[in-house]
Amino acid sequence: MTRKPQLPFTKKAKKVVVPRVARTRNGNSETESQHMGKIRSALRNISRWWKPFQQCLNAVSRSHTVGRMRRVEYQCAICQDWYNRKQVEVNHKHAVGSLKSYNDLPGFCERLFIEDISLLEVVCIECHLSITKEQRKSS
Repeated sequence: MTRKPQLPFTKKAKKVVVPRVARTRNGNSETESQHMGKIRSALRNISRWWKPFQQCLNAVSRSHTVGRMRRVEYQCAICQDWYNRKQVEVNHKHAVGSLKSYNDLPGFCERLFIEDISLLEVVCIECHLSITKEQRKSS
């Protein structure tokens, strides 16, 4: 009868139990953060049709004809290059901020839906990402 070699004694790692975040919204299916994220996303989506955003885009656009098609391009306020509509975004010069609770809602909406187009700028996606990154670093 042969004995199996014994392995050296090792302690089993204890499982760290992370408490689950309470799902208190939408029929107990969402966390508070998920719920506010959906509201924030919906408001930003609606803001695409806000007239001052359209005015800001029109102010930095140019159109030209390629064959039979008319093309519209927009100039980035940072890098000064020209892009099609899918490659640019309207940026608030002063950050809109976060929306973490219903108490933040009035201020968030007030900053998001501004009337003064001088507080908006059209930027390409790359420049917008770098602006956002800098704003998050400084806050």
